[in-house]
Amino acid sequence: MMLCWILISLFVGFLDAQEKPIVIYAQIGGTVTLQRVKLEGNENNIYVNWYRGSESTPTIMKNPQSGIQRAKEMKTHAELLSDFSLQISPVQYSDYEIWRCVQHFLTQTSEKTYKLYNVTIPKVPAVVAGEPLTLQCQIDYSPLTPKVTWIPPQNSGCVLSQYNTKTVTISDVSRCHSGVWTCKLVYDKRETEAKTTVFVIEFSNVTSTVYTSSPFSSATVDIPCSLSSNIPWSILKESGLRSGSWSFTPLSGAKSTQSLLDLRLDPVVSWRIPQGANNTVKAEERKLKDQDLSIGNLPVSENVRGVYTCNLKIKTKTLSSRVKLEVLKVSSSGGPRVFEGQTVNLTCTLGRQHSPDLEVKWSCSSCSFVSSLKSPHPTFLSIPEVKLKDGGKWTCELLGNGTKLTSAVLSLRIVKAPVDIWLCVAISGGVVGFILLLVIIIICIRRHRQMMMYRRRKTKFCCCNNPQQNQKGFYKT
Repeated sequence: MMLCWILISLFVGFLDAQEKPIVIYAQIGGTVTLQRVKLEGNENNIYVNWYRGSESTPTIMKNPQSGIQRAKEMKTHAELLSDFSLQISPVQYSDYEIWRCVQHFLTQTSEKTYKLYNVTIPKVPAVVAGEPLTLQCQIDYSPLTPKVTWIPPQNSGCVLSQYNTKTVTISDVSRCHSGVWTCKLVYDKRETEAKTTVFVIEFSNVTSTVYTSSPFSSATVDIPCSLSSNIPWSILKESGLRSGSWSFTPLSGAKSTQSLLDLRLDPVVSWRIPQGANNTVKAEERKLKDQDLSIGNLPVSENVRGVYTCNLKIKTKTLSSRVKLEVLKVSSSGGPRVFEGQTVNLTCTLGRQHSPDLEVKWSCSSCSFVSSLKSPHPTFLSIPEVKLKDGGKWTCELLGNGTKLTSAVLSLRIVKAPVDIWLCVAISGGVVGFILLLVIIIICIRRHRQMMMYRRRKTKFCCCNNPQQNQKGFYKT
């Protein structure tokens, strides 16, 4: 009698175990697969029916004669895999139900029951770097208690630990926390992953220096400014984007800040030139690409040396990225074409005295003057008497801790003084000398004539009557 009760209780327990649905967790919008238990026999002759809840009509079924069939009003995105397991993607609220898999093979019948439970992560808005962040993994109550593990995003240069709690709180977020976070559930030898994307608003480079050179021909440079992650403009607006701007402060002269660009949010996000601004940025360079806020194709000259500041205002907080633009220029005191034997001064400078960690290096393709220079090279070179072999391309490299930052090239042409010039000088000198001699002769002649005229004026004549001789006439006295 006791043995019968034991057998009956074991049988009832077995039936209860068979009736208990298998717990399956799934995330809204995710993908879940309900595995079919294979039966012995020819798979092509097995009837497979998948039911939802207490419905008597299969939601989807596999019939050996007619193939796969779906219910006319199927309210789910369900598909049968190659092994006739059920895959639901994307999971909807209506799918959190009991699912039954009923199989028939000849006189053999098998039934397996599953119950879908919801795991969800409340959406968090984009957060500004330095602000707190809280993530929650919310799990529906079920007969099982899953083990929860939060897996952070794998960003380059970042090392983050996993969290074994349903709620994760980070007091000071950075770019390392930006990306896809995964809430992993482990239960009954099964795993389910729920994912959410965290956007951290931060500039990729807060401060940087861009080195370029100012050649004789036209050249352009890009002033970089971008967010550390690809955040859609719609997300930024939802997070409280108020304004954005570019400003410029020159490195020399009047160091007054100038407004370059303002951010227009509607109807589309774009840069615009504020009224009264010094338009150094061309209109076609104001287009925005994704998270890139850079200024492109800025014409290079000595006047663009300065600090460029990119600002974004999110709610009450302002993010700033500063870029110092240094322009290297090499010049010749005699211009690009000088005569042999002249003194030439070459200058390579950033417009002011550079910092101790920077140095210049001169090189010339054909001259021998540079080989005599001692390291470090001076920024000012004086060549007392240039020779023909000193001509060619002179390159000045700017080095920072031994690394080349930029370089400037000057093409120096040395030519001989032409013979025609000396001939012209001799002829001109002869003509000038002849004219001077002629002038002197004319002056001497005129002075001689004036002297003669003066002497003639001193001779006097008179007319008188001499009664003794009774002779009439003129007599010299």
